[in-house]
Amino acid sequence: MIDKKLYKDLKNSIDSMKVIDTHEHVMYESERRLKNLNFFNFFYGYTLQDLVSSGLTQTGLEKLKNPEVDLKTKWNIFQPCWENIKCSGHAKAIKIALKDIYNIDNINLNSIEEITEKINKYKKTEYYEDVLKKRSKIEYVLNDVHLDGLGYEVREPDVDYFFSVIRKDELFRLNSAEGLAKTEKKYNISINSLSAFVDMVDSDFEKRKDRIYAYKISCSYNRNLVFEDVSFDKAEKSFSKVLKLNRHDYSPENVPFNEMKPFQDYMYHHYIRKMINHNIPIQIHTGVNIAYNDARNTNPLLLTDLLLKYKEGRFDLFHGGYPFTNELIAMVKMYPHCYTNMCWIPQLSVTLLKNTLDLLIDMIPSNKIFGFGGDYLTIEGTYGALKITREAILEVLYKRVESNWLSFEEAIEFAEKILYKNAKNFYLK
Repeated sequence: MIDKKLYKDLKNSIDSMKVIDTHEHVMYESERRLKNLNFFNFFYGYTLQDLVSSGLTQTGLEKLKNPEVDLKTKWNIFQPCWENIKCSGHAKAIKIALKDIYNIDNINLNSIEEITEKINKYKKTEYYEDVLKKRSKIEYVLNDVHLDGLGYEVREPDVDYFFSVIRKDELFRLNSAEGLAKTEKKYNISINSLSAFVDMVDSDFEKRKDRIYAYKISCSYNRNLVFEDVSFDKAEKSFSKVLKLNRHDYSPENVPFNEMKPFQDYMYHHYIRKMINHNIPIQIHTGVNIAYNDARNTNPLLLTDLLLKYKEGRFDLFHGGYPFTNELIAMVKMYPHCYTNMCWIPQLSVTLLKNTLDLLIDMIPSNKIFGFGGDYLTIEGTYGALKITREAILEVLYKRVESNWLSFEEAIEFAEKILYKNAKNFYLK
């Protein structure tokens, strides 16, 4: 039988806690106000991958993304796939937000038209302040913002509770004449050697370093997580293959991706050392990727040599490593400089979230767990994912207190750490 008072006291405490959101991709509000958004914008990112997994074709996908296609046509494409994913965690997060924020219970053609109307109406209000700050009690957001095909940049946020995360994966993946030409144009530089490329990267960092709160590595979408410690000469030999291409924006010439790995590995080591020297945390994507990627590339065990080499660094390993969750937990337990991040897990599977939290309580020092990151492009998804997270934490901690494994005070302290204090100490000190 449920101890109603204990449950209520825990729930009230957990629901009132401030949160630091350790991972998002949300567009800033100034940009959102300029866009003509609709219901289907909620289904970009990983949620879109569920639609693809359920059978959405490439043609259908392109139409859902096309702002010129009308809602009825999109709904006819979307509806059969929605029937297949509506019980999933990603769908649940969106449904929670639609119910709480938009007062919509059922998704159909009429309701998506109403939702689209409200989305554009809310653009005229202080919507982010309402959803993120007031409703969600999110104090800060570590935001990873995508700009263009050349990679990720630090973008000036609208408000001071967004903190910038930088990536270099696209830049370090340079292997084509077109990419080289665009890079030179973007940075206003002639790249004629690996040294010139490194100088460009270093100069760019120096301009931005005071606005960078983390460096994100997400290359496992395209390659494995083994970063060999190669010499400059070996890297230069690899990079020289690109320099020999005909530099033109539309040139189809490229170097096979596997031949560029020495260059990539060298640059990752170089940039990691730079982050360590400036005490900037390093986030690494591990675990499930998007459709048709090689899941073997995402196993956190592949990071072993890198993590053992850079013991002075601070590494935040993402997504619980799923489906390699046990491996990631073992690594975080063994390595003092590594932390585990539950971002994205709430909408991947609430069962996985609760089971992993139980394992983490038993196995990992409580200061090494980051309990929330929405990993969404829209703040509605963030809102829904956080609500799932609070409820999962409540359920796990209630059982621990009810069974006398934890005291009430210990449970509250644990929740405060994983939702707020750990991230504050790690990212903001």
